[in-house]
Amino acid sequence: MQPERSLIFVYNADSDAMPRANDLMSRPTGTLTDPCSLINLTFSPIGMKKEWKRFISGLRIPVRFLARDEFISEFRTYAAVTTFPEAFLVVGKDLFVIASTEEIRRCGDVADLIAIVEKRLAGS
Repeated sequence: MQPERSLIFVYNADSDAMPRANDLMSRPTGTLTDPCSLINLTFSPIGMKKEWKRFISGLRIPVRFLARDEFISEFRTYAAVTTFPEAFLVVGKDLFVIASTEEIRRCGDVADLIAIVEKRLAGS
C-alpha cells in the first residue's frame, strides 16, 4: 500500500498578515510587510487567479495552503531548515521540496509555477 500523498504550499507571511477578501479589493498584492512571491504569483487584486484555481482543483491529490506560522507550528522538524515561500510534496510523514523559495521567486507568472509543480509531480 502506497503512503498518502498531498501538496502543501507555504506562504512567506504569517496568518495574521495573509490577504483576506476585503484586503484584496482595497490594495494590490505584494504590499505585505514581508512580500511573498507565492501570493504575488497566485493572487490578483480580486482573489485567487483563475488559472491557478483550475490547476489546483484539477490535481488528483489534496492541496493545502499554509501561512508561515502555521507551517512552523505543524512541522517543527522541517521549519528550522526551510525558507519561505516553498511548496512540498507530503508522502506519508515525509516532506519533499517540489518548488524551492528561489524557484518560486524566479517565476515570471503563474504558468511558470504550474510547470514546476507538474514536472515535479510527474517525476515523483
